[in-house]
Amino acid sequence: MRLTRQNYRPRRGATIALVVIVTMAGVSTSVTAVVPSAGAMPVAVAKLAPGEFALPPMLVSGVEAVPVTTLVAQAAKRPTGAEPPQALKAGTPALHQGGKPAVVFIGAEYCPYCSSERWPLVMALSKFGTFEGLRGSTSSPSDVDPSTPSFSFYGSSYTSRYLSFVADEEENHAEQILQIPTPEEQALIATYDTAPYVPAADAGENPIPFVYMAGKYVLTGTQFSPGPIAGMSWATAATLLTSGTNAESKAAEASAGYLVGDICVLTHNRPASVCSQVPTVLMGITTASPAK
Repeated sequence: MRLTRQNYRPRRGATIALVVIVTMAGVSTSVTAVVPSAGAMPVAVAKLAPGEFALPPMLVSGVEAVPVTTLVAQAAKRPTGAEPPQALKAGTPALHQGGKPAVVFIGAEYCPYCSSERWPLVMALSKFGTFEGLRGSTSSPSDVDPSTPSFSFYGSSYTSRYLSFVADEEENHAEQILQIPTPEEQALIATYDTAPYVPAADAGENPIPFVYMAGKYVLTGTQFSPGPIAGMSWATAATLLTSGTNAESKAAEASAGYLVGDICVLTHNRPASVCSQVPTVLMGITTASPAK
């Protein structure tokens, strides 16, 4: 299944630097260290942005605690409502930071499709490392799928022995600038957030969410629809998406399972406690992988 226009938002962020890079050695491995926009408060001391709210740790833990076995079992079913990443072209340079494969997220808090994508990202990445400072957020109330609840990566950090994660939330709930991607990140967007990874008609829009996975895989839109959770409270959405008993939770969990399978390829099957649970069919799974 290829992404269509309704799976993403045209990017409204900073002008893209038309620079091709091989590595991102200058980008920090911590989300909190990403350079903010001119005049913005440094992320490490930022207050809650409009539309953000504190999350009780137990609610966050409930999302992170969905077992790997559950995620990969849902992904192995290849549900129609969930999509794996796309494979980048052979020969794409590897992307590492601090000797670890780097995953880069570019999104915005107003964007409903970014809201839905953060759920499987948190489910999957928490199996390889630890988030600190995750906030709650909702997408714009005036966009499609209004007030979709989600996490925000703004002001958070991620620590892992196995991979690096960098996130930029370009604008807040009210479409005010939060962070501007670095020139290196802009170059990734210019090169890989375009055709052939988005439909040719939309190639110049550089859509969000954009997830670049260490030179191996890319997402240029959400993996599953935000529609079913639009307007819900955060706690209700979290319960729904982690239940495994409805189409929405199965899609969210399968999306996370796809990410786990691809991340295990990036980390060379580390940690074994996670990757030993991933069936071969999901290792390096992409939109081009044949369905069972």
